[in-house]
Amino acid sequence: MIVEQYGLIYSRVTEQDLETLRYWRNQSFIRNTMQFKDYITPLMQKKWFQHINNKYNYYFIIQHNHKKIGLINCKDASANSKVAEGGIFIWDTAYWGTSIPVYASLTMLQAVFDVFQSGEASVATVACDNKVALDFNLKLGYEIKSTTPDGKYYKLFLTREKFFKHCHKLMRAAT
Repeated sequence: MIVEQYGLIYSRVTEQDLETLRYWRNQSFIRNTMQFKDYITPLMQKKWFQHINNKYNYYFIIQHNHKKIGLINCKDASANSKVAEGGIFIWDTAYWGTSIPVYASLTMLQAVFDVFQSGEASVATVACDNKVALDFNLKLGYEIKSTTPDGKYYKLFLTREKFFKHCHKLMRAAT
């Protein structure tokens, strides 16, 4: 599956992408922002892919100008759950602080609510000390709903209604 929107190309993760993803995911500047901080081995990566490669998980490589720059996902998106969890990481630091991560997130959230029809809300988990990611999600309309029992992560929540109301101007500006 390949999707194009806002000048970006999103291609569904395949086995051929696993080593690239593993390389970037293991970089300390990415790994240290994640809940799972351990080094990922090739076997771990393969098991992860076998677990997520189904109709309820949507993992896409983000490309800009034919260059792979990051990963965005929506996981556990069954119609029965009514809630899907999203995530993004941009490994190409030249894109940090640009509109590209916003456009990628808008595309995924539109897909969550309109294409995948995965429910009425999106959730995200962000490290409490990751101010950049927290601010980014708050600007998209997410709200902090709780903190994990260990106090290290916020659980953020965005309803379908709030997304379309809050992000209408962003989506219009992106086109």
